[in-house]
Amino acid sequence: MARTLILVRHGKAQKPQLGLADADRALVPGAAETLAATYRTAFALLRGMESAELWVSPALRARQTAAQVSRALVGNGVKIGANRELPCLLEQDADAFHKLIEQSAEGTCIVAVGHIPFMEDELVDLTGVDLSFAPGSAAALRLEGAPGRAASGAELLWFVRGPRIE
Repeated sequence: MARTLILVRHGKAQKPQLGLADADRALVPGAAETLAATYRTAFALLRGMESAELWVSPALRARQTAAQVSRALVGNGVKIGANRELPCLLEQDADAFHKLIEQSAEGTCIVAVGHIPFMEDELVDLTGVDLSFAPGSAAALRLEGAPGRAASGAELLWFVRGPRIE
């Protein structure tokens, strides 16, 4: 049985500021509401799935985005089986990320909320498909077997471009 992996780039974040740690940058005003509307529709594609694990970078903007993902999943009848903060998503450590996927049960749906360029790189590495992840974008993949380079047999199921926020 395959795993489903959904890669999500966090929503539009405030610009870097002197004295503000990168991990402490928040979503810009209005981003959470716009993501909520986009994700309500996007994650309707998962209706019929019993549960999903939510894996999140510890950065504030990723956690704020994950809150909108969680609401959309639950609103579409998908239970959140686990909600885990994973430093490998902030550190963009593909080896650690793949190891965690390998340890997950067959049939699991994993929604990973992280950063650029990691989300784009993972999509290319796993499927060979190169798409630009605007803030808030999401791509769903079907993973057959263990993750790895494109030879893993991953298939792109769908891609939703993030909402435009001025």
